[in-house]
Amino acid sequence: MKMTVFFDGGFWFGLIEYQDRQLGYQAFRYPFGKEPKDSDILDFIHLHLTEWMQKQERLGLVSDEPDTSLVHKSINPKRMQREISKQMKQPALSSKAQQAMQASHELLKLEKKASNRQKRQEYKERQFQLKQEKRRKKKKGH
Repeated sequence: MKMTVFFDGGFWFGLIEYQDRQLGYQAFRYPFGKEPKDSDILDFIHLHLTEWMQKQERLGLVSDEPDTSLVHKSINPKRMQREISKQMKQPALSSKAQQAMQASHELLKLEKKASNRQKRQEYKERQFQLKQEKRRKKKKGH
């Protein structure tokens, strides 16, 4: 699992990338808003991270190829420090993470569209029933 905190436009975001055994490569972006303190990041990790990961699993996004950079193995501390400094120089968003986030965004959009369609249909039915009731009362004459 890897978390990168970066500034994008007017807000700070956390990019979380991880490898899931069943679903494969997963990535999502968490908006922090203003510049997060260490305590804000730790609160997110301890309180909200599992919730967001479950949301990703519910969406069921699958990547074809596994990301080998997220597989954990013991690394020499000096080598790890070099890799961290190299990653700090690279841009925050990788194209793979962008693709995964775009796919999750599309699925969320489709979900929201379906729920809005359902709500609109229920509203129309309710209005129709009220109209029918009103018409029956009017014919009854009371």
